[in-house]
Amino acid sequence: MKKVFCIVGFLVLAAQLPLWGYDTSPSYWQIVPEAVWASATGGGTWVTEVQITNFGADPASITVYFDTSTAPGTGFVLPDIIPPLNSVKYSNILATIDALDSSALEYYGKVGAIWFTTGIVTVPIQVQAQTVNGNYGKTFPGLNVVEGNTAVLGRPMMIQGLVRNATYRTSVGVYNPTTTTYTVRFTIVDATNATVGVYFEKTLTTFLHLSFNPFVQAGITTGTYDNCWLYMEVTAEDYTAAGLLFYGSIANNYTNDTYALIAKQHGSGAPPPASAPPIRH
Repeated sequence: MKKVFCIVGFLVLAAQLPLWGYDTSPSYWQIVPEAVWASATGGGTWVTEVQITNFGADPASITVYFDTSTAPGTGFVLPDIIPPLNSVKYSNILATIDALDSSALEYYGKVGAIWFTTGIVTVPIQVQAQTVNGNYGKTFPGLNVVEGNTAVLGRPMMIQGLVRNATYRTSVGVYNPTTTTYTVRFTIVDATNATVGVYFEKTLTTFLHLSFNPFVQAGITTGTYDNCWLYMEVTAEDYTAAGLLFYGSIANNYTNDTYALIAKQHGSGAPPPASAPPIRH
């Protein structure tokens, strides 16, 4: 019988401890921006493998939430307790969560973001994800929800490496790990700093994940475009919170091989956001 475990709530801290405050440091709360379990266009199945390493002095019990474009996920406790400085690996994290979920929710065919937390600030973890289909795949690090990895009003981000041609297609994703509602404007920019197509906007409510082809959203369905980048600017937010996470990837239209595109800061500054996660039930 499947059993459901939920976090009732955990401590909301005013600031992250300095030792774990860097963009890539271990943290008790990390996000994998994209996880998938679905059939591949060219055959086979895409699955997301996850490795979790415990850098705390105490054993780590990990709670996960899988958030998609339709609804926030329910919290489930992963089956392994990780001793200090030990690691566990899940070959298909969505299948693992599916086995813990006694509801009728279907995880196969889904893509979304996964929230990992120990719930204890002194038990930090590192998370690494690898999405694979046979010999093809891409990796994403677990992201800390800190200033360097997020966009808020007045602090835009960018993704380089966008391409649209006969060989490659591009997809991007955005995840809201907060209780704030954001509106974000996306603009594709070419090598001469000219806008490609038209800009488009997305509104993200609490714990919402979206993924899409940015060229299609910008009205570009034909033609060849290379050496482009994506500008992501928050244009509205309910109140200042930790901000939005972004990612991208390109895929080969013939082999379905895929490559990760990492979001980076565009350069505008803003005050650091609160680093503690919102309470989830």
